[in-house]
Amino acid sequence: MTRSLFDRGPGPVPLPYRMRPSSLEDLVGQEALLGPQGLFRRFIAEGRWPSMVLFGPPGTGKSGFVELLPRLLSDHTFAHLNATTAGVADLRPELARGERRRREGGQHVVVLDEIHTWSKSQQEVLLSGVETGQIILLGLSNTTPYAALIPPLASRLLLFPFQPLDENALSTLLDRGLHRLARETHGPPLQLDPAARSLLVRYSGGDGRRLLLALESAVLMASGRGGEEFRVGEEDVLAILSRAGQVYGDKDSHYDTISAFIKSVRNYDPDAALHWLARMIEGGEDPLYIARRLVILAAEDVGLADPQALTQAVSCFHAVREVGLPEGRIPLAMTTVFLALSPKSISAYQAIDRALADVRGGFVPPVPLHLRDRTSKRAFSRDEATTPLDYLYPPDQPGGVSPQSHLPEGESRRYYLPNDRGRERELKERYEAARRLREGRSPAESSSLGS
Repeated sequence: MTRSLFDRGPGPVPLPYRMRPSSLEDLVGQEALLGPQGLFRRFIAEGRWPSMVLFGPPGTGKSGFVELLPRLLSDHTFAHLNATTAGVADLRPELARGERRRREGGQHVVVLDEIHTWSKSQQEVLLSGVETGQIILLGLSNTTPYAALIPPLASRLLLFPFQPLDENALSTLLDRGLHRLARETHGPPLQLDPAARSLLVRYSGGDGRRLLLALESAVLMASGRGGEEFRVGEEDVLAILSRAGQVYGDKDSHYDTISAFIKSVRNYDPDAALHWLARMIEGGEDPLYIARRLVILAAEDVGLADPQALTQAVSCFHAVREVGLPEGRIPLAMTTVFLALSPKSISAYQAIDRALADVRGGFVPPVPLHLRDRTSKRAFSRDEATTPLDYLYPPDQPGGVSPQSHLPEGESRRYYLPNDRGRERELKERYEAARRLREGRSPAESSSLGS
């Protein structure tokens, strides 16, 4: 069942489809791949295309770029399959077509959307075509495909992430959308208030398709007012997004609500934190934005008082990215409660800032000779009086700690100032025990180091 990913369905055509790119210059974002010096442009200029998978969130330009490829690689033939509806029976004719093209000196590209949904046995059939060069595989996925691809197939593919569109790319897309709508309506010039622009960019979540859909709806909302000047204001965008469940109610609520959420978690109040979490979810906040903030909070506020908190938060981020909403609300709630009830310590956060301030202030001493890489030519420089072989291996020393200094003599620093909360109490004991051993005090005073 071979079909195009880009067939136009019945009914009105939405703005994102009407603005599908007709050249590489129409694409925004992904500069490392699609920019003037981008890798994909070099592939195209050389007239060759390796097997690969493009993956990333919706609305980042994957399908628009793939739609362009047949025009850019005119000596290649293309077929499009969707892995959710196509199977091995649909692939085999394309393998045969690819073999014929290869014998004729050409190449056949099979675009496989949702590649991560194919089973191991289906991928093994695909593997034979890629390995023998019958086809060039161009897989597409909205999720990270690493775990879904069988290792033999993954090793034969290049994997390229498409990142969410940044603010500059989204702003460019907005301007193009306004120009397109003004041209189509033959009306007065379209004006977009700065506050309205900021709202649209913020709630697009890096998704260009969502941005253009919201813009078109906001323009339709504003068109009912009439007047010589066609202005899309903040109130028009708020009206659209609030009806779609995508805002909290006013332009400040995004920052106020996430601030209340973070401060509730920081102060051991899981009930208040869950309230603000629910407000964000119901208001249409990007769940990955919430998960990212939890990762930051775990490192910054919980820190070494419970190092497991960071693992929990990172796992939450991956879970939310894989399952999305509504199921993603559960790992978000789990992690919110876990972090809220975790002991808190900012010692690591403060320690690295102290060290950075020291380095930025000019404290950059040379690496002591006994700490240098023993394969380094500089370690054996003849103008050094000391041999580099005097490094004392800590496991061989009393208490497992060497008395040697790790900064030049006379240049000791103390950046890490541990506290007594949670797991950090144990870390503090080990830290102090190790310091005593390095200073040559009795190992008996430092028995807690190995406990």
